[in-house]
Amino acid sequence: MPKYASRRLLATAVAAGTMVPALMLGAQSASASVGSTIVGIAAANIGSGACDTNSAGGTGFYSSCSGGPENWCADFAKWVWAQDGVDVTGLTPAAGSFGRYNGGLHSTPHVGDAVLFNYNGSDYADHVAIVTAVNSDGTINDIGGNQGGVHGNWAATSHVTVNSHFNGAVGSYLGGQRISGYASPIGGRDASTPPPPPAPPVKNNRVIETVEGGALHEVYTDAAGWHDNAVPGIPGNINALGFSYDSTGARVVEAAEDGVLHEIYTDPTGAWHDNAVPGVGGGISALAFSYNPQGNRVIEAVENGTLHEIYSDAAGDWHDNAVPGVGTGITALAFSYNPQGNRVIEAVENGALHEIYSDAAGNWYDNAVPGVGGGITALAFSYNATGQRVIEASEGGVLHEIYSDAAGNWHDNAVPGVGDGISALALRVKADGSRVIEAVENGTLHEIYNDAAGTWYDNAIPGQAGSATALSLDLRS
Repeated sequence: MPKYASRRLLATAVAAGTMVPALMLGAQSASASVGSTIVGIAAANIGSGACDTNSAGGTGFYSSCSGGPENWCADFAKWVWAQDGVDVTGLTPAAGSFGRYNGGLHSTPHVGDAVLFNYNGSDYADHVAIVTAVNSDGTINDIGGNQGGVHGNWAATSHVTVNSHFNGAVGSYLGGQRISGYASPIGGRDASTPPPPPAPPVKNNRVIETVEGGALHEVYTDAAGWHDNAVPGIPGNINALGFSYDSTGARVVEAAEDGVLHEIYTDPTGAWHDNAVPGVGGGISALAFSYNPQGNRVIEAVENGTLHEIYSDAAGDWHDNAVPGVGTGITALAFSYNPQGNRVIEAVENGALHEIYSDAAGNWYDNAVPGVGGGITALAFSYNATGQRVIEASEGGVLHEIYSDAAGNWHDNAVPGVGDGISALALRVKADGSRVIEAVENGTLHEIYNDAAGTWYDNAIPGQAGSATALSLDLRS
């Protein structure tokens, strides 16, 4: 049987006239405690790709990384259920296998259920994901694998992502895909059941692009320890940079060289290239960089004190647009996409923290964050697994963690005993919620991190990144 699985969520077109089977009434739903455990497992893998290390310490999700990788939404949903002890007999890499599970589909969503899209009543469905919330207004949230990929290379570039507050009624649509019904898990671990022993810790290799004396250096760990290598042939005078991996695993660094935007990247042979981006980005003093859900580069940059959005489109053309009415006097910024796919920028405006963001209609907003973050000189920003913002900031040279809680309230806590004299920092929030921060403290690279018990550590990395003035971080297992 071919491995039918998802086409991408939020696709612009799907096959018309998909059959919808009669919904069964006899399927048994999971208990609330089983459902909440399933949600926790799914959430711990947000951001993971088909071949990444999963929250149990293995690679991928069943056969998600085999042969290409394959389209893997069903692999992910089955894996999440199995991690909670659910009976997954009969489930395959085909999303349609969930349509025949546990007596067939039903119409009422429960937390922990699988939601099936465009099921033909036999062996095929376009997509399957895990229901993570049933909201009071009738909408639902889900977490699914094989979402948010790049057209033409979907399975290899997609990740585990979140969809929030969409109509959960059978027959309604999410991004062009029709909800066919829900499958409930059989069995599963109740909250009163002792959890399985934790997986052994996974070593994450850190890759840091730094500016040392104006020149680009790559600082990284491998099995032998830490290394700090100047990147040959790249001009000096870099004053700001951002770093990410593209869908092929190449390093891509967006850098301001004498205030002009350059794209620095590796090719398949490992050689480095440095190209000025024509017609965009003069007078850049700070920037942050990410790929959008479509796989294009998006750079938020300060040009002569004003916020600009620089981006590439599907044709590879570059654009540089001033963001109207927001963000004057910015000295530092960090950038991420929220779970809904909108841009969120945490910025320092005249020493105070502001949150600048776009909504689904493309409108921009600039709000001061009340009561937090005075005197910030450097910051880094990410979302945690539950969708809250986590900002690591240098306030008067001391590390502070600024975050929002589930109620939307903000907090600003000094991190005791770590991070004095910080002039630059970068952050990654791991799937288990722990934070890894690479920071320059009095000209020396330090690694600051917390463990499962919440204890913080601050270790100088000897011989690495001396006098770094800017840095950006990624993690690779």
